[in-house]
Amino acid sequence: MAFQKRNFLIALISPSGGGKTAILREVIKRNQNIEYSISYTTRPARHNEVNGRDYHFISQQKFDEMNDKKDFLEHAQVHDFWYGTSRSIIEEKLQAGHHIIMDIDVAGALQIKETDIDFVSIFILPPTEKELIKRLKARKTESDAVIKRRLQTAEEEMKQIHNFDYLIINDDFELAVKDVEKIIAAEENKVERYTNIHEDYYN
Repeated sequence: MAFQKRNFLIALISPSGGGKTAILREVIKRNQNIEYSISYTTRPARHNEVNGRDYHFISQQKFDEMNDKKDFLEHAQVHDFWYGTSRSIIEEKLQAGHHIIMDIDVAGALQIKETDIDFVSIFILPPTEKELIKRLKARKTESDAVIKRRLQTAEEEMKQIHNFDYLIINDDFELAVKDVEKIIAAEENKVERYTNIHEDYYN
């Protein structure tokens, strides 16, 4: 006998280099009922990107139309291009019986927190600033100046930790993935998410 439950949106939030994207990919790989939230963007696709897999690539006009209809749970401009998360797509997937997971920055997560969407926020943090610096340098994709700027941003983002539901210290990758799965399982079993307990039980 399966009890009916409401699905929800899961956000993994961390400073750049905190490990949220790697954790997200592993959680999706291990859980068939969790789908990735694909954002919309006005920037052109890179050579290795696929429309509908990496992003929904749309025109500025289409983005503006969606924004005018208040279809974005969150949106932001980054380096002259716009990015956003569609409310209607998220709601459609939740109704279809899947949780949705996303990796997002602090500003975007705070925007979603102000909406009425069923939303669980998990902040991912490396154990120390030294470890974060080590991970950023290991990527070998950014200059020292960019790394310095990312560390300054991380310091500001950490001031917002108290606004989110959970904190995971990403010292051990496997443990961090399991902790995210435990949080999702606990949230699934909140009484408020059971939709018809009495009817399901007696039928």
